[in-house]
Parts: sequence; C-alpha cells; structure tokens
Amino acid sequence: MRIFVRGLAALAVAGGFTWLAACASSTGPSNVSLAGNYALSSFSEAGSAVPFDSGSLALTDTKYAVHITFSQGVPLPAIADSGTYIATDSGSFSQTSSVDGSQATGTYTTATNALTVVLTAQGVPITQTWQKQ
Repeated sequence: MRIFVRGLAALAVAGGFTWLAACASSTGPSNVSLAGNYALSSFSEAGSAVPFDSGSLALTDTKYAVHITFSQGVPLPAIADSGTYIATDSGSFSQTSSVDGSQATGTYTTATNALTVVLTAQGVPITQTWQKQ
C-alpha cells in the first residue's frame, strides 16, 4: 500500500481497538482484524511531521484502501493505494500493495479509537496515526 510506502512516493498503512478479533494461540501470534474506517490525524516520515490536507483509510479483515493528500508545498504526491495487510496480536504489521507490489513491515498499536502504524518502506520509517470513524 503506498498507504502507507514512500521511498520517494511509495507509502504505506495501514495499522485494533476493542473490536479486534484476536484468538489466543499456543503456536505463536494470531492474525487480528483492524477493520473499520479511519481519518488521518498525524503523519511523519523519518521522524519529521509531514503536513497533509486529508487522509482516509478503510480496512477489512485483510484488505486496505488508503488516500492521503499532502499540503501544498510538500514534495510528495497524493497517495491512492490498496492491497492486503496482516496484523498480529503481537503487534506486527505488514502490507503489500496491489497497485505496485511494494511491501512494508512494522508495528501497530491501538488506544481508544486510535490506530498508530509504524512502517519501514525502502529504508524510511513512516508513522501514521488514524482515528476510527
């Protein structure tokens, strides 16, 4: 998902709340669903905040669609991406874009109606915080 993958324009997302459907497993981490619709509340790249005009993220149990429009003067193109993601009950997150095949891995955390995803794509750390709608 360029949601979230940048490396010059590739970005990624993606990113549970009380609605996480996690199952305990004695064999290791289990996949969880972060399903819902989200609005972007913060975006940073390599530790620096990046101003944006709008951002939306739609997650099903296994798929994502993301749209981010950066503020005028920010040297990044708008992001429109979709693909698949895997989130586990141990906090790991990975995504694969169906648009360009790019992949990103990282972690996610949740708090009251907030999803924070930290991904590394092409060596660049990207942090996104989303509010559940």
